[in-house]
Amino acid sequence: MSTDHDVLRDPIITVWTDDGATRQRATLCEVLAWLSEDRTISFSALQPHQRHPWHAFLVQLAAIALERSGRSSLPREPEVWEELLLALTQGAREPWCLVVAALDQPALLQPPIPEKKLDGLKNEVTTPDALDILLTTRNFDIKGQRAVAGTAEHWLLALVTKQTFEGFGGAGNYGVLRMNGGFANRPCVAFAPSSRWGERFGRDVTVWLEERERLEEDYGYDREGPALLWTLPWDGKQSRSSQGLHPFFIESCRRIRLRPSEHGLLARTGTSARPRLDSSNGAGDTGDIWTPLQASSKKEGLAALTVASAGFHYRKLHELLFGDWQRPPALRLRPSDGDAPVVVAMALVRGQGKTEGYHERWIPIPPRARRMLARAEDSEHLGARSRAQLERAAEAGRSVLKPALCTLLQGTGDLDFTDKRVLPWLDRLDARIDDCFFTELFDAASLDADAARVRWDRVLVDLLRRTFTEALGETPMPDVHRYRTRAAAEGRFRAALRKSFPEAVAVPQTTTEDRAHV
Repeated sequence: MSTDHDVLRDPIITVWTDDGATRQRATLCEVLAWLSEDRTISFSALQPHQRHPWHAFLVQLAAIALERSGRSSLPREPEVWEELLLALTQGAREPWCLVVAALDQPALLQPPIPEKKLDGLKNEVTTPDALDILLTTRNFDIKGQRAVAGTAEHWLLALVTKQTFEGFGGAGNYGVLRMNGGFANRPCVAFAPSSRWGERFGRDVTVWLEERERLEEDYGYDREGPALLWTLPWDGKQSRSSQGLHPFFIESCRRIRLRPSEHGLLARTGTSARPRLDSSNGAGDTGDIWTPLQASSKKEGLAALTVASAGFHYRKLHELLFGDWQRPPALRLRPSDGDAPVVVAMALVRGQGKTEGYHERWIPIPPRARRMLARAEDSEHLGARSRAQLERAAEAGRSVLKPALCTLLQGTGDLDFTDKRVLPWLDRLDARIDDCFFTELFDAASLDADAARVRWDRVLVDLLRRTFTEALGETPMPDVHRYRTRAAAEGRFRAALRKSFPEAVAVPQTTTEDRAHV
């Protein structure tokens, strides 16, 4: 067989429909049709770190198909999607097949090999998870090469993630253009009407289409240029510029070919002398609708966000929502987002030779806060509230909890504030603040500034008391000093509370349910 696993015709994608009541297999065209009609679906084989790569691939592919066809609305018929996608490859089916025997022809997300032989692709990968971008060689959180019975679907999802989200992997293993360096990541920071796949899909396709002219003007893209980079031959020896590419181009950063094997499929992979796209003149600023930008510290222009190992901590999200970051198009509220949208943030954090965690966060936005975020002046006001909350949170740890912990650990003499033994409890407090920071910020949006400040102070006092009480119970100390040390620590803690949060300490303690009605 010259081709196999045609994603336009073969139902290889496992989908749960009707709120998880029905499990069925679908073609890529059926998936696009169901998303277009906002049918309730989910993807059972999808791993968490593959969610944004899969969403981005589907969205960009649909946007390219609509733009090239001149259509303004998403079709809801699978046969129409098949027609649109085949038009992108001039009717050729090979670019939509996972396996194509003719090496000088493209396969899905696998560029043609001009030399027509696999001699340059010397590495053999036998499981789809080994092809994926997760680095699992130490077998800690996730075991490596566990997908020994990987299906065509698993290979498809691994290919999408690898070819559109991979970074630098050592000599000859280059990553995608849409990230700020080889050890960076391609994040998603956006608003969404909800967590439904269909709603997010339709919204983000529209965002790409609305950005087309700006992308052509700002980045030198061309709507007539190549869109599916896996359809272009690549011998690994040359890079090409992003100039002249289609504004929504889909990358294919590695030399890979899937082949049939005794147990299903395997991948042959090889290195390249140059990256697929030349990234020397940029820092990940490609116009990606999900990536925030900031003035580059290393070169002229803007640099893409690189999420660190701390993930989307409340301080980082404050910067992205209210700081000097340039919000990407998907992080701008739209009327179609409804009265109660969400902030969605996703990133797989890369390190040198390791993966530093997958981070995903969804933050609901109540109607009052949504209205404020939609207006520039009110958004600045909400940003000022957020900065005030940050300052009070920092004071809670620095001025209240840390001195009391140092006293508890060191006794009543001169305190060493560099004592690292306090970090577990400071981190615990910070995690609790992280859990409620934006909920409290958005819920208090309708209050005046003084009432909102007191409300937040009361939350912090609750968290401080809970964390310090736990420290009292968990800290070992000699019996001979126990009562004096505990009394000194408790006295320091209460004094610091009264000094830093006088209004919050003076009012009766309330529950979370009580605060919801303030």
